[in-house]
Amino acid sequence: MRYLKTLLLVLLFLTPTYVLAFVAPATVEVQSQDWGDADPKDVQTVLQSVIEVISPYMAKRTFGDIIVRNDTSGPISLYEKGPTNEYIILLNVKGRYWAQLSYQFSHEMCHLMSNYDLEPKNVSKQQWFEESLCEAFSLFALDKMAQQWASNPPYPQWQEYAPKFTDYKQEMFKQTHRRLPKGMKMPTWYKQYAQTLSADPYAQGRDLNEVVANQLLPIFAENPETWTTINYLNLGDDSQDKSLNKHLLDWQENAPSKWTSTIKEIKQILLNPS
Repeated sequence: MRYLKTLLLVLLFLTPTYVLAFVAPATVEVQSQDWGDADPKDVQTVLQSVIEVISPYMAKRTFGDIIVRNDTSGPISLYEKGPTNEYIILLNVKGRYWAQLSYQFSHEMCHLMSNYDLEPKNVSKQQWFEESLCEAFSLFALDKMAQQWASNPPYPQWQEYAPKFTDYKQEMFKQTHRRLPKGMKMPTWYKQYAQTLSADPYAQGRDLNEVVANQLLPIFAENPETWTTINYLNLGDDSQDKSLNKHLLDWQENAPSKWTSTIKEIKQILLNPS
């Protein structure tokens, strides 16, 4: 596992910072046929559109073919790979709910970007942080989809759907359970739930992840390019120290130095009362 992390880190730093023409960093293969009244070809078009809008934040990485299936156990990115080592993502959407589809898929793509398979099954005890980060990323992706479809939708008739992405994001972001209790700061909140989160990254039906996501989202909103930092998560050396502080320090040390201030700001919000 350590070899794989080192190899990925080397590839990240050796990847050119320019491209001559846009080439999709991943290709979606929709295998399921039952998407309610949604045509599987339309589903594939929506998912490929998500790939396009989030591609600037992938650190020029490529993910090859990604198998997508509709399954009630989703949304989830499987550790098991496809027959030729494809990533497999399960989504749980029936019908032409393009915002919900984009929300679920962008969340799972964030897991791929954050190297979820290098720290499987909560071995780091900090998988909850990745979950929270990906929840914030999926909300951000909805805004990007709205912008993209307003000016350049996959089909002209889909342009009128563009505001739906923002509406869906706002509906999620404003949910009361995503807010900190009145008068409580994040470090106090984290101290209260640290053991719960370490034991179960999806504790309380993901409500805790969503609290954290709402705190993280404004940091990245100031400079969306900072979402590129996701690609350097979960690359730390194996260690007996499973603390959040160590997890964030590994992230900071593996990311390019230009992202240091962003990661430090996140650490400050989560751990250090002002």
